[in-house]
Amino acid sequence: MLAAVWRLFLLLLWSRPRSGHSTPIFGQPCPQYEDFAKYRTDKQLSEGRYQLPFQRPIERCRKFPSSILEDTLARLRTKIADPDLFRLFENAYPNTLDTAVLWAGFASKNLNGTDPPYTDEDLAFIITGDINAMWLRDSANQVLSYLPLLEPSQSPKSIAALFRGIINLQSRYIKISPYCHAFQPPPESGIPLGTNYAYHRNKVNPLYDRSKTFDCKWELDSLASFLHISSEYYNATGDMGPFTKYTWVKTVGVILDTVKYMRTGTYTEDGKSFAARVANLEWD
Repeated sequence: MLAAVWRLFLLLLWSRPRSGHSTPIFGQPCPQYEDFAKYRTDKQLSEGRYQLPFQRPIERCRKFPSSILEDTLARLRTKIADPDLFRLFENAYPNTLDTAVLWAGFASKNLNGTDPPYTDEDLAFIITGDINAMWLRDSANQVLSYLPLLEPSQSPKSIAALFRGIINLQSRYIKISPYCHAFQPPPESGIPLGTNYAYHRNKVNPLYDRSKTFDCKWELDSLASFLHISSEYYNATGDMGPFTKYTWVKTVGVILDTVKYMRTGTYTEDGKSFAARVANLEWD
């Protein structure tokens, strides 16, 4: 009886709506990953001393399946002798692809971004944690661990497409608000906007557009992360497409202008503050 009640509880927990994260696949809703990892009954424990559970989502619920990732795991299974150490790697290394690539697709030609026709510009929306928002620095660093798997490919299901998607979407974001660091889902994705409950405690002048920007804090390393992932993508693939076909060059100009502006002093030589300067948070 208790087992039946527990199974019913889990079913209700897994099927409840949660801020757009639950993606129906083949007509069946996938459980929220945090619920799945915490409450699953089939732990598939490792054979080592610590008996660590297998924590990857079931195959149909993995957000960005990758054959090259699965081949890498299969190869390393024979190389890592300690079953507990391999289980840690097996759970952690695929996690961004399994759980954080909330959407990958193409940019729309329409201004509202929700209707066809679509371009060939890859976009990829990567979350950090359980918030429907994309941080520039975090999203770049999350996928840089897949550099050993990155090879030239035009397939929309490839690791290369994921890198291009992040570069292109970050380029769009930086032109919207180069002084901000976290952004809302693109309209093409159909993902509900995230709610920033700390918005009214922020002191940003002028106020940012909450339909596009999730949170606004000036972080130089956020802009540097865009340049970093761009460089790594080119070095690994030799592909100039993301840098010549779309708005990458213009975005770099925005970055240089922003950095130059932020180097401007805010105090006079006698220590008095200049009148408050208003940053230009919107770029064409």
